[in-house]
Amino acid sequence: MVTATNWYHRYLNLPFKLSPLPIFREQGNQIKHFYINDYPFYPVEDWFGDLGLSLLLKEVFYTPPYSKIPIHTDHGMYTMHSKINITWGPEEGVIQWWKSDKTVRKQIEGYGDLTGEKHDNLWAEEDDCELLFEANTNKPSLVNVGILHGTNNPTPYGRWTLCFVPGNHRGKFIHWNEALNIFKDYLES
Repeated sequence: MVTATNWYHRYLNLPFKLSPLPIFREQGNQIKHFYINDYPFYPVEDWFGDLGLSLLLKEVFYTPPYSKIPIHTDHGMYTMHSKINITWGPEEGVIQWWKSDKTVRKQIEGYGDLTGEKHDNLWAEEDDCELLFEANTNKPSLVNVGILHGTNNPTPYGRWTLCFVPGNHRGKFIHWNEALNIFKDYLES
């Protein structure tokens, strides 16, 4: 059984290649986040099915030049759950994981999907946090989004990320340690 020594990030060797979406050519100065659940990603869906998983969510986010996506947990709790991220952008752009004793549950304007849905997540201010780990996700990556995290793009170029949220046969998120075992044959050494 694979167990976590790094609770944040692991590179994956996917059995297929994904290309950036046409929207990824766009640049701008606004953070973007939206779901693309109707967009087909057959290689991912087939691969998840072969692993006994479902594809719960497909989402995209954009970190503008010289910007950060605020520090948060996904889905409003500390769940230690995983997703797969693939980013197209500068090598200096990273996802960062944080620790804080000061979190708040709130909705953030402008960080919702195309229907205007808002995320009711845990959020923290960087001044109240301690940086734990960071990684570039320009290679496919298994990431833990149940820990406080955010992105940092210190460059003049935008950074687009495609995310896939795996689920089990009951439609529940996959815990980090469980994900390490499920994807063990695809983890980069």
